Amino acid sequence: MVEILGHSEVHLKDYLYILRKRTWVIALCFVFVLAAGIYLTFRSQVLYTAATTILIERENPNVVDFKEVMSFDASSSDYYQTQYQMLKSRSLLDELIDTEKLQDDGYLRGMRRGGLRMILKDPRFLGRWLAPFLKDRSLASLIEKRMLDVDPVRNSRLVHVSITHPDPKRAAEITNSLVMLFIRKNLESRFYISKQATALLSGQLEELKVKVAAAERELQAYKEKNNLINIPSIREKDEFLQEARMELVKLQAEEARLSKRYLPAHPKYIHVASQIDAMKGKIEEEESKKMQLGAVAIDYAELEREAESSRQIYETLLSRFQEMHSEAKTQASNVMVVDPAEPPERPTHPRPFLNILASGFAGLFLGILLSFFFEYLDATVKVPDDIEKGLGLELLGIIPKAAKDKKGPLGGEIFRSSGKPSQATEAFRALRTSLLFKLRHVQGCRVFLITSPNPSEGKSTVSLNLSAAFEQNHLKGLLIDSDLRKPKLHSRIGVAHDRGLTDILEGRTQPDDVIQKNVQGVGFDFLTSGTHSSKPTELLGSPEMARFLEQMKTIYDVIIIDSPPFLAVADVAVLSEYADAMIVVTKYQQTEKRHLKELRRRFGELKDKTIGVIINQVSVQERDYYYHQYYYYGYGDAAKK
Repeated sequence: MVEILGHSEVHLKDYLYILRKRTWVIALCFVFVLAAGIYLTFRSQVLYTAATTILIERENPNVVDFKEVMSFDASSSDYYQTQYQMLKSRSLLDELIDTEKLQDDGYLRGMRRGGLRMILKDPRFLGRWLAPFLKDRSLASLIEKRMLDVDPVRNSRLVHVSITHPDPKRAAEITNSLVMLFIRKNLESRFYISKQATALLSGQLEELKVKVAAAERELQAYKEKNNLINIPSIREKDEFLQEARMELVKLQAEEARLSKRYLPAHPKYIHVASQIDAMKGKIEEEESKKMQLGAVAIDYAELEREAESSRQIYETLLSRFQEMHSEAKTQASNVMVVDPAEPPERPTHPRPFLNILASGFAGLFLGILLSFFFEYLDATVKVPDDIEKGLGLELLGIIPKAAKDKKGPLGGEIFRSSGKPSQATEAFRALRTSLLFKLRHVQGCRVFLITSPNPSEGKSTVSLNLSAAFEQNHLKGLLIDSDLRKPKLHSRIGVAHDRGLTDILEGRTQPDDVIQKNVQGVGFDFLTSGTHSSKPTELLGSPEMARFLEQMKTIYDVIIIDSPPFLAVADVAVLSEYADAMIVVTKYQQTEKRHLKELRRRFGELKDKTIGVIINQVSVQERDYYYHQYYYYGYGDAAKK
C-alpha cells in the first residue's frame, strides 16, 4: 500500500494530492457514468403509475358460536398481511389477465421476451445448457414483479394499490379492475365459507334431529315398560323411612314401660307389641321399594338427561342455521374503495433529473474510489515520503522534468541557465551543494558513484549535469564511464570510445592519452569505457583500478563514476569500495520501491559511506504540495515580469 496512506500522521493534503494526480481517472469515470446514465435515461420507456386507495376493515367471521372451535382475530397484523398477499395471488392476477385481455398487451409481451433472454436462448451460445433456466415467465409473475405495487399506509387500514404501464389510461383501467376483482373475490370467499358452514350445520341438524327423536322414543318406551306415571324421588322415600323409624322407637319405649306394669297377656301390652311388628314390616317393605326405585330412577334420569341435552343442542344449532341463512343473503364486503384510480398526468419512470444527478454522483464516487485503488496498486516511487519514511533512505534531491534545449551544451544533455531561470539547473546546483555538505569531512578529492536500479532511469543524464555543476563551482572534475557492458555516455557526449578505461586497466595505454580534457567545451574531463572486455567485473575490482583512482585523486577535485544498474550486474558492488558517496537515481512513477529495498539489502553494510537517492524527471505539476520544499526555481520570475 502507498506509504502516505499507511503512515500514522496522514494529512488531508495527502488525499488531495492523490485526487489531483488521478484527476484524469475521476474525470473519465464521471464522464463515462454520467453519459451512460443520460443514455439509459433517454433510452428508457416512459411509464405511468395509476394508484387507487382501498380501505380494509377488520372482520371477525363467527360461523359457530363456540370460540374454542374457531378463534380468529382480524386486528392482528397477520390478517392484513394475508390481504396484501391475496392482492398479489396468482389466481387473482390470472383472472385480471382474462378480464383485461392482458395476454395481448404489447408491454407485457416485450417484457416476456426480453433482449438478453433471447440472446442467451440462442443455441449458438449457451442455449442448450441454459434452456431449463430460461423458461418464459408467466404473465402473472411479470405483473406482480414489474407492474403491481401494494403499499400499506402506516398506522392505518388504508392500502395504496398501483399499476405501472406505458399507457396512463390503461394503467388506471387495470388498477380499478384489479381492485374490483379483489372485492368480488373477497365476497365470493366469504359466501363460500358461509355456504360451507350452512351445509355443515344442515347435516349436523339432520343428525341431531334423528338423535333427539330416538332419545325421546327410548324414554317413552322405558316409562311404559316400568309403568311409570309419576316417579317419587329418593329423597321422599328417605324422609318416610326416617319418620317410620322414629315411630318404631317410640312404640318400643312404650312396650318397655308397659312390661313393668303388666303381664305379656295384658291387652295393652299385646296391642303395643302388634303395632311394633306392623311398623317393622312396613319399614322393611319401604326399604325394598327404595332399592327398586333407585335403579329405575337412575336409568330414567339418564335417559331424560340425554333427551334434554340433544334437544337443547338441536335448538341452538337450528337458531344459528337460521341466522347464517339470513346473513348469506345479505353478505357485505369489508373492502371499500376510497379513491379510484385515474389516468396520471405525469410519468413516473424514468426520472431524468434524479437519474442524471445520481449518475454524476456515482461517477464521481467511482472515480475517487478508483483513484485510491490505483494508488494502492501503484508501488513506484512518487513522493519523498516513499524514500525517507517508507524505505528509510536519504533523499538527496529532486530533478524536475525539463525539455531539452537543442542549442544548449551537448544538444541539451546539460541544463545550463543562460539568463533565464532553469528549474533543472537549480536542481543540479542544489544536489551539488547537498553532496558537498554531506562530504565536507572528506579531505581532497571526492569520489561519487552514480547508479540506478534499472536502465533508462536517467543516471547518465544526472552524471553529465552533476559534472557540469561541479565545474561551475570551480571544481576540477573527471567523469568516468564505468559501464563496460553497454556504455552510452560517449554517444551522449558525441565522442568515440575506441580507447578508454579498459585499455588503462589492461596496460595498453596511459591515462593522459585517453582522458579527454574539457570534452566538447563543457569544462570537465571525460574518460570513456574503452575497448570491450569479456571480464568487466574482474577489471573493475582489480588493483589496477584502485591505483588508477588513487592517481586521479591527486589531479581532480571530484571524480564521478557512471556505473551500470545495480540490479543487473555485480559491478556496482565492486565500484562502491572506491566511492565516498553512492547516488541512486530513481525515475518518478517508474522505479518500484521493492528495487530500493533490494538496494538496502545489498549495500546496507556500507556504514562509512553516504548512500542517497535522487528522484528524477518529476512533473512540475507536483510542486504544489510534495516538492515545493525542494526547489523554488521560479522565485525571480515575478520580478522579471
